[in-house]
Amino acid sequence: MSIIKLKDSGIRIKELHLLLTTCGYSVSQSDVFDINTEKAVRAFQAVEHLAVDGLVGNKTLEALRKKATVDSCITENDFQETANILNIEVAAIKAIQKVETGGRGGFILPGKPAILFEGHIFWQHLKNPEKYCAGNEDILYKKWTKEYYKGGLAEYERLERACRIDEKAALMSASYGMFQIMGFNYSACGFKDVFSFVETMKQNEGTQLKAFVSFIKNNNKMHTALQNQEWADFARLYNGPGYAKNKYDKLLQDSYMEFKNE
Repeated sequence: MSIIKLKDSGIRIKELHLLLTTCGYSVSQSDVFDINTEKAVRAFQAVEHLAVDGLVGNKTLEALRKKATVDSCITENDFQETANILNIEVAAIKAIQKVETGGRGGFILPGKPAILFEGHIFWQHLKNPEKYCAGNEDILYKKWTKEYYKGGLAEYERLERACRIDEKAALMSASYGMFQIMGFNYSACGFKDVFSFVETMKQNEGTQLKAFVSFIKNNNKMHTALQNQEWADFARLYNGPGYAKNKYDKLLQDSYMEFKNE
């Protein structure tokens, strides 16, 4: 990501202000990086032993996110218990989480799980999608593309716009949490509807992990592929037929070996 600095504005500044507020720093909730924001950033950097320059790059942003969501984070013991339940290696679970979220965890902010809105899935779940295309080209399209991904809180803006068209279809068209499970998989995760699934995703990483366990256990072929580290088969079942285009199986295998050799 590009560095956020004094006088910048936009959705990323809103996220920064929310993170700083959650971490105990007094800043406005505007979308402008003002002098008070810079002072708060410098104070946070000093406490966290980061370079005190008032600039928000990857290290500062990730440190803010980690501190803001520390109460929701799962532990090494949680990973091990999950591995025992699924009869797989901890390295395999960590590999999936790393590939799905870059290892950043399940939340952007407390109550705001990491999400990614998929306009092509919205197209599939929406009745008469052609009716809503005009002006919504970035949230409603026939084929998968990453062209319209914005990341962070900006994904919530896309999701909220879709919800104004059809809330249920919109919620089913986003992926959630540290394992980025699509909303339309709510039943396989043990939920009666997508609304209860999404509310649970908002709670903490522990509830996200439990949903992941149910999702894996409810698909025998996917479970077996994961147990045997058959990454191509697992990738196809977990991420869809387009997995090869993104080298999803290779990323999983490489991440698995990385954690296994730690």
